[in-house]
Amino acid sequence: MINSLRKKDTRINFFYTKVSKSLNFRQKKLHRKIADFLRIYCEYHKLNNQKILNLYFKFLKAYSRDCKKFSKTKKYPFVLNHRINKTNRISYELALIISCLLADHRFKIMDQITKLKTLKKSLFIGVGTGLEIYILKNKLHNFIAYDPKSSNFIFKIIKKKYFKKRKYNFSINNLDTIFAIEFLEHLSKPYEFLENIFLSMKKGSRLICTTAKNIPQFDHLFNFKSQKSFESKVKKIGFRINFKKILSHTEEFQKINSDNVFYILKK
Repeated sequence: MINSLRKKDTRINFFYTKVSKSLNFRQKKLHRKIADFLRIYCEYHKLNNQKILNLYFKFLKAYSRDCKKFSKTKKYPFVLNHRINKTNRISYELALIISCLLADHRFKIMDQITKLKTLKKSLFIGVGTGLEIYILKNKLHNFIAYDPKSSNFIFKIIKKKYFKKRKYNFSINNLDTIFAIEFLEHLSKPYEFLENIFLSMKKGSRLICTTAKNIPQFDHLFNFKSQKSFESKVKKIGFRINFKKILSHTEEFQKINSDNVFYILKK
């Protein structure tokens, strides 16, 4: 699937090659696994190459426009429009999957996830298409996933008994690992969520999460402008920062100093 897209569009090929050429053997294996996930997703939705490219670049064009507005106003689309603009769900999910193959920072988030060990009892919050579960499936022993917006495609990835199509209510207190990857920026009150998660966690368990700074995506509600502020607040909640990795965006539509930070927070 990805190779046929590379042949069809030079931009796809350029960014794919740029990311893949610097990968080691283990990372190349992960890159191929994400490409396989893309194939499964596109086959499920019956998307041909041209449709994939049209949907992907349509989403990218809208994001580029939002970046340009952000560079001038320093405000997210949600703030400027006073609402979350509707978008094609398949286009949105497709863009997120493809970006894991073409954007260095998104691939590195997936790469960090695969380095985790001892996934005995895990929770995924905001699981989306299930990509994180797909790349971790050989490591997962016992898990549950929550997302009120996931489509039925999720059942191509996991069995129904492992998925709840609703918001998580902080009711499980015997988990070892909780994933909230690229999730916090979608909340208007992320620190309230983090407080509730902390209270529900057992001692010694960990929260795997990311923050997003200056990423004006249509559905982002919170901008984590300061790592210092975030870290001060999570420490005040009671978390210990066990691991941190800054993932700067190297391919920006505008020079807006975007980054994600990957955290492992322990109780």
